[in-house]
Amino acid sequence: MENNYKKYDRFHLWDFVKEQKAQGLVKHFGFSFHAGPQLLDQILTDHPEVDFVQLQINYADCENPSVTARANYETARRHGKSIVVMEPVKGGTLANPPKAVKALFDAYHPDMSYASWAIRFAASLDGIITVLSGMSNLSQMEDNLSNMRHFEPLNEEEQKIIQEAQHILGHSAAIPCTACHYCVDGCPKGIAIPDIFSAMNKQLVSGQTEAAVKAYRQATGEGRMASDCVACRQCEKACPQHLSITDYLKKGAGMLEG
Repeated sequence: MENNYKKYDRFHLWDFVKEQKAQGLVKHFGFSFHAGPQLLDQILTDHPEVDFVQLQINYADCENPSVTARANYETARRHGKSIVVMEPVKGGTLANPPKAVKALFDAYHPDMSYASWAIRFAASLDGIITVLSGMSNLSQMEDNLSNMRHFEPLNEEEQKIIQEAQHILGHSAAIPCTACHYCVDGCPKGIAIPDIFSAMNKQLVSGQTEAAVKAYRQATGEGRMASDCVACRQCEKACPQHLSITDYLKKGAGMLEG
């Protein structure tokens, strides 16, 4: 990220991994990236020895200007780097997309899981080594395996359906949090930020006010309410999505702290 990439030079990490490769202890090395295309271009120009880059890529964020997924992907490919995909299902969000997106997918292929659309979108891109997908149970793993065992890239009609889903999501009121929890560790108040955002989305996306309030109460406690945020913005420095977390928490306090 922007706030830590200089440490890799200061601690000679690039030199270290090159030495490991020269000794045959590793075959390939790369790095996970959470910033924008200008920094990525700089790093890959300075370190052409890198074999691959791990990038956040999913159909919901592909054109999101705050995530710059497409620009990062194109930058890596311009440098001839292969890509490992992270967050293909956007922290599980795309396994349960808005109703309009579900209807779109169901109309084409009702037996295809919503998560499989996201996995296949990422895997269909050129230069992909592998797609990393978090799985919570055996059925999710079996679903992912079934789609990749005999993998078929998205066809032209499916690409158009994905584009329509992107259009729908571009107008979604949901907070685009992937629940990575990077924001939580540095919070001086111990606020469960992703859980609060999940509660807020119940109201923002589907108008489930009672469910949102219940989920918010379960996610918070004394001294850990959204209104307890001290606006130190430690969370925003850690957020791979570059969300305005402080502003969202203020909005959440107004919405759910009656």
